[in-house]
Amino acid sequence: MDRQYAELLIKQVSAEPHLGVAPAPACDIPVVLHHAYLANARRHVRDLVLALLLALTLLFYAGVQNTGITLLVLLLAWVTVLSFEFSTRYGRHLQSLRPNRFDPAAAPSPPNRGIAARLLQVGAYAGGNVTTYSGYSPFIGYGIPLESWSLAFDVTAPGPQGGTPQDVDVTELYDHIAKRLGTLALPGLEIEERLFVDGTTLIGDPRFLPDPLGRPVHRIGRGQMNALKRAPEEGARPYLVAHSTGWGGQLVTSLFLRFVRSDSNLCVEAVQTVLPPLDDRYRVIDTLMPHPPLREVFQVLSETLVSTPFVMLASPLRAAIGFSPDFGIRKRVRRQNERITALRQFDYGARLGVREKAAKSKHHRHFQKSDSGMALKVMEKRVLDALIEFAEVRGIDVSELIQRQETIINNGIIATQGSTVSSSSVVSGSRSRVSMRILNKIPLVNMD
Repeated sequence: MDRQYAELLIKQVSAEPHLGVAPAPACDIPVVLHHAYLANARRHVRDLVLALLLALTLLFYAGVQNTGITLLVLLLAWVTVLSFEFSTRYGRHLQSLRPNRFDPAAAPSPPNRGIAARLLQVGAYAGGNVTTYSGYSPFIGYGIPLESWSLAFDVTAPGPQGGTPQDVDVTELYDHIAKRLGTLALPGLEIEERLFVDGTTLIGDPRFLPDPLGRPVHRIGRGQMNALKRAPEEGARPYLVAHSTGWGGQLVTSLFLRFVRSDSNLCVEAVQTVLPPLDDRYRVIDTLMPHPPLREVFQVLSETLVSTPFVMLASPLRAAIGFSPDFGIRKRVRRQNERITALRQFDYGARLGVREKAAKSKHHRHFQKSDSGMALKVMEKRVLDALIEFAEVRGIDVSELIQRQETIINNGIIATQGSTVSSSSVVSGSRSRVSMRILNKIPLVNMD
């Protein structure tokens, strides 16, 4: 029902031959694109009819100067717009999108084989473990960045039993943390390893871009992932990610974790994100009655009566563009290809998160905000507990790590000596230390 959103998805996701595809938690991107193409096709039919009626209006009004027939043609135009609006809101296709009727397998067929091939390629990213990003934040598609923290502790210091601590292989730490996170009783919990690659660094790197004139890879093997865990690169960094999806898929809370061995220290980075529910304009189907009430009928009648002349005037251009949903993309692709081949420069990062673009900027309900905060608290506590367990088993002194957990700032984020906190409201100081006797009673994160 949102023309701009449908066109944006087509032009920046489906029709782009070079860009990566951002993840879309709790969303099937190809299915959304199928419906976007169908919506554009329906509008194209309407615009063709209105363009023809506009031509007849001009003919009978300016040429033949027959006022009666001109008014009849205008009436037909209004009926066309009115029928389109009612079928869009209450037609059989829209009714099939209701939560209790929706079937992803029944998505409309692509307009042609070329578009079908593109959608298959886009769909492959859903099962991938690589995100090629553009710009500042690598976590495109996962919603709003919240708090972040980092800490470092010495992994060469022996524990109370003395002796030489075992060497720390970060791949084992990733596996241990993933296993411990996987036992949490959180709604829709998913644990994955994901590589985030800077889209400006891909040219000349066949690991992530086999064909400079194609899209980046959507998946790498475990061997490559482990190698990057041990030796992360500036443009390619692996993360362990925990997602909790609740409220019927409307709310996705994520925690991104990275572990880096640096000389004698182990560095830990944690970043939180939340993907809020869909914006109200994309949830209209949930509020529409199966059949239009009388008040709605009169409202649509009046709205279309006013809008029909403007829709008619725009119809010739829209009808021409509608013959190619990817209007303008060929020229843009030629410019991109020239830049890639001649300058060896291009940003292959995804520009748009399909689910993220349709989300609100805040929660719908207080308890959604509360639930996302609780999920993050639980996940972070489990990570810190597992980190101490991992170090103790290997004979590493954990007193430094425990001491670094003792400094708690007002909003509940772990803040440590030698560590950093990114927050919208941070208060800390020499008197902010608390006893470890009450550490487990203090929330690690306060989203409220």
